[in-house]
Amino acid sequence: MTEQRPTGNEGTKRFYDQVGWLKQEGQTVDFHLFGMREDGPIRMALHEVHLQRVRSALSRAGKRISLLECGCGGNPARDLFDLCCDYTGVDFSETGLDLARDQLKCAAIPCDVRQADVCALPFDDGRFDAIYSAHMLYHIPEAAGQRAALHEMLRVLRPGGVLVLITANPRPLLFPIRLLKRLVADTPAIGRMADIVRRAPPIPYRVMPLGWVRQQVGPYGSFGLMIHSLPSAAFNRYVTEYRGIGKHLWRLIRWLDLSLPCAAAHLGCYVQITLVKSVIGGSHRLRQGGVPEGG
Repeated sequence: MTEQRPTGNEGTKRFYDQVGWLKQEGQTVDFHLFGMREDGPIRMALHEVHLQRVRSALSRAGKRISLLECGCGGNPARDLFDLCCDYTGVDFSETGLDLARDQLKCAAIPCDVRQADVCALPFDDGRFDAIYSAHMLYHIPEAAGQRAALHEMLRVLRPGGVLVLITANPRPLLFPIRLLKRLVADTPAIGRMADIVRRAPPIPYRVMPLGWVRQQVGPYGSFGLMIHSLPSAAFNRYVTEYRGIGKHLWRLIRWLDLSLPCAAAHLGCYVQITLVKSVIGGSHRLRQGGVPEGG
């Protein structure tokens, strides 16, 4: 009997095709649900810091890179294009890709976007110098699917290339309510009971522990972890930095982010994972389909 290969999630695809990338009041539904609504000097400065951390990591792959973005949706990472000799974006949602194509019409570099399952990427081994994926991995609800996606990204990344993931920390020590929710969700019996009474999220969501992600990608190269965003999306949207306790909390967030970027990865809600793929394949080489040889 042939073993079924893990795939991405149809629920995520359906949400973005039918809801997430539609426009309401000039913005996508995705932005209304997850975007940052209130800007301020601290938020804007930290956004620039986080962007520069991503750019610095990708620059380790070379001066002009061939970049693959997994899960580009309707917002391709145009802030990275000046690092690239060419850009390829893949996503489940054809609706999102239509938005991406509109944004890329005037790009100064060759760009290609295509519908694809990140668990089975349609590219040759070692095709790209660098791979970037933001807020995509945890929308694959099965651990086997997330493992397949990570291995596929590593397969199409050349030796010496760089993988940058922006993903969630399921156990942010600085946010006890969010931490408790994830501990409940990760406890099988209690988690099933909680699923019955709580409101279902608009999109599939499963965050694997950071240690699990490191186990999947760490054997293939040099692994790095740092903070990408201490606050949650809801905190980012609704807690002002101009008055009250929010003013003090945002100052603390800025200090932690700038002073302790690696340690803060365990305190906050979103992290940047960087892997420089080893130039020596050894026992960790990948074969077609994203499965480790001998695995």
